[in-house]
Amino acid sequence: MSNASSSSSSTPVPRSSRGLLTPRKQNADSGFGGELRRGSASGSGEWICQFVGLSGDQDPYVLRHCSFNALNCYKAPDWAILRVKGGDDIPLHFTVTPDSHLETQPSWYPRTDTEAVVRLHSEELLKTYFEVVHTSYPLLDPGRFVDPPRTGDVLRAVMYNLAAPFCPTSPSNFKLLEDFVNQALPTTSQAPLLESLEAALLHLHHTSSQPTTNATALHTSLHSTLGSLVGLANSLGLNLSPATWSLTPSDRSRRIRIWWSLYTQDAFLSLLLGRPSYLNPENHSVPLPTLEDFSHLGLQGEEIGFGPARMLISMSHLSVIISSLLSTFYTLAATSRLKTLPILTLLSQMSAFQDRLNTFYTSHLRPLCTAFDASLLDPSGSVILAFYTAEIVLYRAVLRVLPMEEERYAEVRERARSVMVNVVSFTEKLHVSRLRSFWWNRTSPLLLSILFFSPPSARPPPSLAPDPLTLPQIAMSPLLFSLHGTFLYHQLLTSVAPHDISWWSTTISHFRALLKLQAQSGFQGAALACERMERLAVGMGLEAGGENGEGVGGNETRGGGWMEGSAEEWIVRQGHEGMLLC
Repeated sequence: MSNASSSSSSTPVPRSSRGLLTPRKQNADSGFGGELRRGSASGSGEWICQFVGLSGDQDPYVLRHCSFNALNCYKAPDWAILRVKGGDDIPLHFTVTPDSHLETQPSWYPRTDTEAVVRLHSEELLKTYFEVVHTSYPLLDPGRFVDPPRTGDVLRAVMYNLAAPFCPTSPSNFKLLEDFVNQALPTTSQAPLLESLEAALLHLHHTSSQPTTNATALHTSLHSTLGSLVGLANSLGLNLSPATWSLTPSDRSRRIRIWWSLYTQDAFLSLLLGRPSYLNPENHSVPLPTLEDFSHLGLQGEEIGFGPARMLISMSHLSVIISSLLSTFYTLAATSRLKTLPILTLLSQMSAFQDRLNTFYTSHLRPLCTAFDASLLDPSGSVILAFYTAEIVLYRAVLRVLPMEEERYAEVRERARSVMVNVVSFTEKLHVSRLRSFWWNRTSPLLLSILFFSPPSARPPPSLAPDPLTLPQIAMSPLLFSLHGTFLYHQLLTSVAPHDISWWSTTISHFRALLKLQAQSGFQGAALACERMERLAVGMGLEAGGENGEGVGGNETRGGGWMEGSAEEWIVRQGHEGMLLC
């Protein structure tokens, strides 16, 4: 055995087109890729790398003493170790095994000829993806997709599915593609490849765009799916900074984009569903994305600017603030601490978050809003709505524990009022230029073809343009609007002065009327918030409800039992422990 003293912190890392740290395509039989192929019994040439953690059974402080060659690789039959760092640094290693050991494509894996399904539309679908979808969510580098596609590519299939509703020359959906993705993705996601993770992240948005009458149930399933993606990312070592690894700039940037896309999903779904976060800031060292991590060129090499890049950068920075808010005010440990926290400390924490949000507004939100001024595809509304939500979450947490007699209590309530004024105004004034305010959703391909792809002379004038609330929606928007509605009720219930009660009551009525109008226009995000606010009003006794004007107890029968199929009857059937047995 030899020591790793000759290695540096910038060691060569093999790459492939399907995922970093996956040595697949090497022209020569020499070098790392050739060595692995000669030792593989699978014959496929595909090797899967998995990160070795510091606390695992494969102790990296022991592995560092293996006999590594000049390529920082130690190889045994059907197994190898790739050293990324050694010597005096914290040792970082990846174990490498043939893909045959993971059964990445078992016998029941779908064999759909995906390119044949979209043969007449593939080029237009790809173009549409980068013109419409990429504008809001620049996860991928357009330069990777200039080569002819291979059939059975799950990532391309997901991209086609996302682009189809927006493409004026193709069907709005391809059922064969959707079936293929739903069958293939759970299998490919088990193998740690960057491409698998990219496909799964994009598919999260496609899934969240499906029509549903119960957004909570849908987002709950998304949250459990997200947990498996976090495990996949950790296997790939995506939680580690690649800054000192010997990767090309595009490969380093790719890892950074994937990580922060995942982090953003985790932060916002944890917030909106009230779930513990899957990601702990102490367990990652990935730098926040910058403009250098995004291509300013489109699919055909045309200039697309950095507006799309600013979207993901802004959401990444905001997700860090959201994560800090949750850990400071909303975890179980935090709620216990807040009970005994001195008032001055609480107000100091609030001020610190206000400063962070003000800095975010100046450094990210304001430049983002100006980046899309002249563009019909303006996704900045998504970040604006998320920013207002962060402010609400902050003031809601403080108002829950701040005594009413405290001198600054009225000031905090006034700040909360100002935020809700902004939310209502934002909802009222959405316009055509912010059609892309909401990430990922389905809408009429004909309508989008008129708005996005017709020449300016053929587009409807602003006075005749369709209500933007009938158009694309962010996956999070239903729960964001619902959170805003719940906060309105919180403020009403904690109001004491008559003028305060009157103001919040009037605002609630106005907001509900606005949501109802927009829901009737087909905006699913408004529909959920409208329904939630109505149910809360009935549940709290603020107004009559139920089919027969009954309140919460409306499911009780005349004989004193519960109506079959009602929630109460289900709870009783569970036995003594009720819902705890579910």
